[in-house]
Amino acid sequence: MITKSQTSGQGNEDSLSTSAHAESFKASLQQTNNQRLDDSSGQQIRVRLDGISKTPLISLQQYLKGNASGVFVKEENGEPGSEQFMFIRGLSAPLFTKQDVYGLQPVVYLNGTPLTQENAYSYYIQRYDFNKLGSGTNLLAALDINNIGSIEVLKTPADIATLGPLATNGAIWITTKVAQPSAKPVINFDSYVGILSTPKIRTVNAAYENDFRKRYYDAYATPEQMAAYPVYVANQYDKNYYGPSNWNAIYFRSKPVYYVGFGINGGHDRASYRFNISDTKDQNFDNTQLDRYAVTFGMNMLPLKWLTISSNINAARTDRDRNKSLRDRFAETRFVPDLANPLSPNREAYQVYLDKYRTAIDDNKNNAITGDFSATANFRNLQLKTQLSIDYEESLRDVFWGSDLMDGNSFISTYYGLAQRTSVKNTIRYTIPLVNNRHQIRLEAGQSYLADFFKYDYIYGYNTPNDFIKIKSVLVNGSAYSNNDNIFAYPFSDNLKARLLSYYGRIGYSFKNIFNIDAVGRYDGYSSFSPTDRWLLTPVVAARLNIRELLPENGLFSTLALRGSWGTFGKLIQDSRFKLGPQYRVDLGYSDEPVIGGSGGYSGISQPYTFGWINRYYNWPFSEKLNIGIDLGWLNDRITLTADFYNNKDKNMIVPTPVASENGFSYKWVQGMAVQNTGLNLGVTADILQHAGGLSWQFFTNFNWNKNKLLKLPYDLNEIEYGDMKLEIGKSTDSYWVFENQGMIHTASDIPAGRTNTDGSVSPMTFGGTIPFSVGDPLWTDVNDDGVIDKSDKVLKGHFMPVYTGGIGSTFSFRNFNLDFMFYYALGQQLLNQLTSTKLDFINGENSRDISSVKEITFWQQTFDYNAYPLYNPWSGVIPYRADQDLFLEDAGFLKLRYATLGYDLASLDYFKKKRIPKMLVYVTGTNLFTITKFSGGDPEQVNYRGAYTGYTLPLVTSYSLGVKINF
Repeated sequence: MITKSQTSGQGNEDSLSTSAHAESFKASLQQTNNQRLDDSSGQQIRVRLDGISKTPLISLQQYLKGNASGVFVKEENGEPGSEQFMFIRGLSAPLFTKQDVYGLQPVVYLNGTPLTQENAYSYYIQRYDFNKLGSGTNLLAALDINNIGSIEVLKTPADIATLGPLATNGAIWITTKVAQPSAKPVINFDSYVGILSTPKIRTVNAAYENDFRKRYYDAYATPEQMAAYPVYVANQYDKNYYGPSNWNAIYFRSKPVYYVGFGINGGHDRASYRFNISDTKDQNFDNTQLDRYAVTFGMNMLPLKWLTISSNINAARTDRDRNKSLRDRFAETRFVPDLANPLSPNREAYQVYLDKYRTAIDDNKNNAITGDFSATANFRNLQLKTQLSIDYEESLRDVFWGSDLMDGNSFISTYYGLAQRTSVKNTIRYTIPLVNNRHQIRLEAGQSYLADFFKYDYIYGYNTPNDFIKIKSVLVNGSAYSNNDNIFAYPFSDNLKARLLSYYGRIGYSFKNIFNIDAVGRYDGYSSFSPTDRWLLTPVVAARLNIRELLPENGLFSTLALRGSWGTFGKLIQDSRFKLGPQYRVDLGYSDEPVIGGSGGYSGISQPYTFGWINRYYNWPFSEKLNIGIDLGWLNDRITLTADFYNNKDKNMIVPTPVASENGFSYKWVQGMAVQNTGLNLGVTADILQHAGGLSWQFFTNFNWNKNKLLKLPYDLNEIEYGDMKLEIGKSTDSYWVFENQGMIHTASDIPAGRTNTDGSVSPMTFGGTIPFSVGDPLWTDVNDDGVIDKSDKVLKGHFMPVYTGGIGSTFSFRNFNLDFMFYYALGQQLLNQLTSTKLDFINGENSRDISSVKEITFWQQTFDYNAYPLYNPWSGVIPYRADQDLFLEDAGFLKLRYATLGYDLASLDYFKKKRIPKMLVYVTGTNLFTITKFSGGDPEQVNYRGAYTGYTLPLVTSYSLGVKINF
């Protein structure tokens, strides 16, 4: 065995053998992982990466979906690079707006670096919330699965005790592959190429639309309404609408996806390095795609046997080609044109429309770089560690749509945004062994400082001089700014800063390997709260009892441990408005525009009536978390089970509360809301068959149950209403607020009785007190029995978040063959089929400038059976096909085969043995292979953040790929 001193001449007192150094590296690097309390020291079930590393998935959310216990992923849109959201252990607050979704996301750590989160403050200048301003690219799509060594989900109080308020919504702990000493450099090559499978749809043309509408016109239309029959449906000689409906040949044109990655690992026992570079292309239909270029470099050094220094840099560039959706374009331009005639379903006519994009610009780019530097010193029972981390995310978008696309006008916009996070963390740990190490006392103290900075600059304008001028330029004349080219434009700029300073202390005790108990006290200060209420003191306690140590050696269980932890954690808020107190803004402007002022020749400011009244002081919301768990193992842990019961109560949260109308405000932002989440997380792994060179079978599954309910509202209110939402004490926060449909009024005698008049006569039931019900109208339940159908008759029903979620998978191995597959399921949720509601409500949508009535090219497909719905009078003033009724609530439970992959390792063949190639895996993979569901429309996964299925998004496509993984 060759020692370091023999090769370098260094003194023996500072030298270790090569193998000893390798073990020192391994032990030291493990200490860089999250310092959990002993609540989690039992069975740790990490996310299985073998299967998903062979699939063409590109985002962290996709890696976790179905693979991680306690995590639910919403993947509304299959468009490459689009935003996706995660929720750990349920919905801890109501989703009043899209901004609320961002505040409930877990924090993601990369090698101990807390990655910056998306901030939703730009939504305040948006008219629509379909897409966030800027590139709208998922920041977590920058992570390359082939560079990730492990992913863990941290969710118990003991898991996140030392992470504090950042991890109140849970944490995803990612460790990249670690540089390891090697006698010679180890090179790895990973690649796949795949193709998308075109979905099977039934296209239709105006003949189908005519048959669909004729039923209603024959039953209810007046001569005036017949005369207003849409021209594109009435004119049967128009080949653009009555000709072939073959638009799908262009829209669903299949495109390849691919990945190419190259890595090298090397170094010696004192210093090692790892380098990886990759190029990924992910595509979907409508000519959408995402190109990702990623580079990673990591280095570990042992300058002294007691000192470990580690450094990692991860950088990525993403370019995104977005969809050609009319709705998304109208949302960006804030202008909805005449929608009388939709796009033609004819292929040639649709191509003419697409050709108009040839002069357009829609560039969406993201730059990301994450770096960390850490130093760990170990002196027997004393450990000192410091870490400096930086995460920088940059989003850029340039848009130009010419006059051909804008009905003679043109549109430009430019967006630059950045999110920057800097953090410093220092810890000191000291272990005191007592009585021959039978007893142990652990002492630890830590300090961290985190600084966030968000900024955006955005400008949009109309009517460029011609289609060749595609940028907005501003001239500077002295201290004044003048507009060049007379382009009418609106500039916006905003920035947000937040600082979090934390201190914590920990004391722990353990007896042998039988009993452990730890307590942590934290003191956190956050700049986004009122100056008088920025600090919060919180405790965490965790204990573990290893019952297996008390049982006979050859007992039934190889692992048997009970765990428990409880703690309180502060909740951060993203919005800086609440630290400023009462505010003023321009609230005198154009209708439906949030911030464009129009003073009519007079300048003016007003209170933010549309946003609501803000108090002067706000303090910390907080979360009380309880977790009780058990770890079981049989047959030397060939079979393991981990079960956790949790009860989380999020308290003192800010909620919009109604106020007297004479104040001018619709509501007031008040603290005092509490939400409870109760549930169970279950994980099982089993090595059912273990035969070297023969058949092996590994089985894994996770099951999750979650139930949430509203516990408390400010001022001891029992319920509140906000827009189309209602919250009620004791009910879940993810319920739909809908009318209960009881059928249809076929004859005048079916019309229920309404209010009693002063003369004793009884009027027919009315809608809203003014619109009488008539034949052809729906029957809705009069809950309060007052003879009037209004919002007081709406009830809370269903859940847009699933009650049960999980994944089921297996790995089979036979000689050099391996087969991996995984199913993903979600049950107990409903979706609101807004797509079907919009199509049935065609009268109110016709000629409307409501953006929800926009007819995309995908309008020309059959998405439902119209004979399955009642034949209401679509001209009725009660709006019979309104979406807010349980007629459109559908069971959205599903079981999906996420992936299946079959591989063969060629390294065992004589040729590759001679070449000394240890691994050459060739594999084929299929993703999103099938879905079993009762839902009558498309994919039940593709619902928005409030559970509405609109049909506007691109599908989660089936793909097939061929790949190879080589080490040499």
